[in-house]
Amino acid sequence: MRYEAYDPRENEGWKAGESTMLKRIAFAALGLTLVAAFGVFLYRTLASPPNCDVCYRPIHEETFYRIHLTSGESMDVCCPRCGLRFQEGRRDIVRAEATDFYTKVRIDAAKGSYVENSQVHLCSHSPVQEDRSGTQYEVAWDRCLPSLIAFESPAEARAFQAKNGGVIKSYDELFRRRSP
Repeated sequence: MRYEAYDPRENEGWKAGESTMLKRIAFAALGLTLVAAFGVFLYRTLASPPNCDVCYRPIHEETFYRIHLTSGESMDVCCPRCGLRFQEGRRDIVRAEATDFYTKVRIDAAKGSYVENSQVHLCSHSPVQEDRSGTQYEVAWDRCLPSLIAFESPAEARAFQAKNGGVIKSYDELFRRRSP
């Protein structure tokens, strides 16, 4: 019986092939991870609504409000109420745009008709909130309340008021006498 000596160099080709396969698997896993991470990023960026520049709540298309500043910047705000509270006492406001609730068309905020304190509250939250520790508390004040809904025409505001209650006010009236 003849025994041949084991030569480790004979199996190097097999090891090289295994090494190449492991590298391919690692690169494929890395590629899939990057594609998944990019997908999550796109989903969060595109699928989630933008947040208010003032109170950080989601912006609803029906109540969107934009404030143009003298610096050239603009503030995108969740609702006219939040926008008006931001504008209080400021001297750097050039103009503001509101969104007609029904048509979702942007209008000059100064020319709009508004329904204040209706039953429609798109950007308010529950009266009971929970902090990070899990402790519950009652909200005593909300910058977006009472609700304020914009309309391009007084007729639209009256129709909305008939269904949802509230008080019709002009932009000037809102600035003359601040609501609580």
